[in-house]
Amino acid sequence: MKFICKVYHPQENFILLNKEFNSLTELSNELGLTYQQVADISSKRRKPKEYRKFKFYPKIEIEKINIISKKNNNE
Repeated sequence: MKFICKVYHPQENFILLNKEFNSLTELSNELGLTYQQVADISSKRRKPKEYRKFKFYPKIEIEKINIISKKNNNE
C-alpha cells in the first residue's frame, strides 16, 4: 500500500508538499512527525486540535493508494 501526502495552505493554495510514499513510516520521517501522529491524520480518527485553527497552520491530507496486483488485472 502506498500513500499520497499533500501539505498546503488552504486559503492561499500554496502547496508545500505533494508526494507519494511507500509507507507511513517514510511519510512520518519526511514530515518530522511521529508514526502515531501520521497514522491519526491518515485515519482521521481525531478531531483537529485548537492550534490547527491557527491562520498559518498548513492542511495535511493523506490518502491511501491500493495497489492491484498484476494477477488480479489479468482475470
